[in-house]
Formats: sequence, structure tokens, C-alpha cells
Amino acid sequence: MKIGVNALFLVPGEVGGTETYLRRTLAAMPALLAEDESLVVFANAENRRALALDLRDAPRTTVVDTDVRATSRVRRVLFENLALPRLVRAAGVDVLWNPGNAAPARVRCPQATTVHDMQYRHFPEDFPPLALAAMRRAVPAAVRRSAVVLAPSEFSRQEIFAQLPGTPPDRVVVTPEAADPAFFEPLSGSFVAERVLALTRAADPVLLAVGNTYPHKDLATAVAAYGRICDKIPHRLVLVGRARLGEPAVEAAVAALPSGARFTRVSYALREDLAALYRGADALVFPSRYEGFGLPVLEAMAAGLPVVAAHEGSVPEVAGDAALFAKTGDPDDFARVLFGLLADGPEAAAARVRRMLDCDLMILDDLGTEMITPMSQSALYTLLNTRLVNRRRIIISTNCSEEELARRYTPQICSRLQGEFLRLPFAGDDIRLKKKG
Repeated sequence: MKIGVNALFLVPGEVGGTETYLRRTLAAMPALLAEDESLVVFANAENRRALALDLRDAPRTTVVDTDVRATSRVRRVLFENLALPRLVRAAGVDVLWNPGNAAPARVRCPQATTVHDMQYRHFPEDFPPLALAAMRRAVPAAVRRSAVVLAPSEFSRQEIFAQLPGTPPDRVVVTPEAADPAFFEPLSGSFVAERVLALTRAADPVLLAVGNTYPHKDLATAVAAYGRICDKIPHRLVLVGRARLGEPAVEAAVAALPSGARFTRVSYALREDLAALYRGADALVFPSRYEGFGLPVLEAMAAGLPVVAAHEGSVPEVAGDAALFAKTGDPDDFARVLFGLLADGPEAAAARVRRMLDCDLMILDDLGTEMITPMSQSALYTLLNTRLVNRRRIIISTNCSEEELARRYTPQICSRLQGEFLRLPFAGDDIRLKKKG
């Protein structure tokens, strides 16, 4: 079977989290192919070199250079709907995956399309008029044309149903995103200090905000919150992200900062630099009013960085109770939560994590009763794997069968539960029920 990937939407460095989503998924896909499966990636003029480099050693994978320029939205949309179907047929593709919210017309094979969110419905001010008009047509059409629609969170899945009534429930499935493994990797203190110093040109401790300045990201709230407490803390606020339609509000917030405030703007950070910032910062400020997933939250937590966020969109689902939440759009409340976190000290938070990883005996009671989120899966894997590698004892109790555990947890977690632990089944009547009787 040939699996096609429509990568025509991707302009490297310009499309935010969807670039990370596509490129990291593509990097993992070839290793998962069966012997009779192959991958055909349809690239554009802007991303052909990057994708060819990413996939240079991938088995049974071909990158097809369509030569269309995606920076011209009109040209790209016309090509996607008129020329791409012919290329798909010529390549013998059996199923086409569209990772960027749009699915071409007249494709004969089944299509699967990722609809990341319904942002254009809630925040039309995020888009130029032509792009907004295109989204209003493309997303509903993609949902209709696709045999399967992939949503990155249950929040996004429910958004599709709410905004596109009549969508069959069994057509939309949740496929959560994941943080790049690079953000889990430990980095030397010297490397982190060197990269942070190079990016900020200062040795101040760092508060971090990550995101292009779309209006819904509300990064002006992050700047204003920092301004409320900058005279009480030694930190510098570092904003990583390109200028977008919400830039005037951010510029106004920066201009209103007190004279002693310390602020640095980094338009774009390479993955290794972003990993260093996550490792070197004391907190991530994430005031976004709407997210289909919220990948920076997961990336920060993978690196052990505390997160202060607005309780909006998919963020509560992704972060669970591992993030601190402040009132949406309220700089005073963000300042209050941030100051409380910094007063407690990131060292204290790190020490709590280290105690769980290094204690002589860890007891996990009632495994399977906790809320399952991408963050909880990541935290559980890190806890199990780190303690097993370091030969630290763990006792786990659960009422779940092996089949139930396999349904709830990732294969990596299940392989450790099944392969590294001595199973001691308990039988008999529940003593709690006996006491009630």
C-alpha cells in the first residue's frame, strides 16, 4: 500500500505548531511501515529541501517535488485541487493524508485529514481576508471529503461537531500530539547557559513565552503580567515567536513596561535553542485564549518547566492538573500566579520531581484511575523508565486487566509494566465491601 502525504501547506518557519506536527510525524512514519507499505510525500518549492533532508535515510519513502510556491495561497490552493489529484493517481497512492486542514477535491483514493482546530470561527481576526475566506470553504469541505478526520484533542473533536453540525461522530478520531523527544533529553548546564546567553545577550534568569503573535495567543497579557512584577524579580521576559496580526497589541504592552524591565524578542528559535530555553527558564507563560492542542505546554513540561496558562481550549485537557492556571486575559492574575510560583522557587518544584525519581521506594496506588492526558502519559513513562534504569524499587497496585492497561496507556508504558514487574494477583472478596456490610 502507498500512503501519500499532502505537504503543500507547509512553509518552514511560517506555520507554527503544524510544522512541528508534520515534520516530526513524517520522521517517525517510515519506521512504522510494513514491508508492503511505502510513503510518498508531495512537497512544495519552499519545503522540498527541508523534507528531503529530514527523510534522506528513510526506507521506502519518496519526496515528490511539485515546484508549486505555497507562499502564494491562491496558486497553492489551485494546484492542490487541480494538479495534485493527477499526481496522486500517477504515483499510485492508495490513501492520502492531509495534515493541514484542507483536502483536495476529485481525489479518487480515500483521504484522512487533520483538522487542528476551528480557530477561524472563533478568532477571524487572526487571518487576512483572503486566508479567512479560504479557511471558511476549505475546512468544511475537508471534513466532507475525508473518510477519517484526525483531531489532536477531544476539545478539537467536539469543536468540529459544534461548528459543523451533521458531521458523523465516528468519522472524527482523536490522535494526540506529542512533544519532540529532544525536549525530554537532559542538557548540560554549560550548553544551556551558552545558548540562553547567546539568544538573550544577558545573564538574567528567564521567564519564557512562546508563540507567534496572533490575536488569540494574547501574548500582550504575558508582557503586561511581567510588567506588574518586574521590579520584584530579577527575571527577563523572553518572547519567542514571529510577528503576526496581534503584533500591535504586543508592541503596545512592551512600550508600557516600566523603565527597569528586561525584555528580549527572539523571532525564531531552532529546536536545540528552544530546548535550551525550556531548560534554562523558570516558567512558561501561556495566556492563549484558544488552542486545538497547545504543543508549547507539553514541550515545556517535557523539559521540566513549570507552566502558567489560561484555562482555555485544549490546555486543561493536555496539561491536566500539572499546570497552574490564571484568569484569561487578566494580567494581574497572571502576575499573582507567576509571583507565587517564583516565590516558591523553581528549585522547590524540581526538588519535588527529583524526590519521586530518586526515593528508595515508590508506591503507585490504583493505577488506571487517574485522568489520562498526553502530559500524564509522558510523566508516567518518565517516572517508570527513570526509576527502572536507576534500579529504584516500584510497587504498583491496579484493578485494571492487561487488556484495560493496553487500551489506556502507550505501548512504551505497557512494555515496561508487562516486562519489568513481577505480577502478584490478589483474589477474594473486597474487604471494603465487607466492612460496609
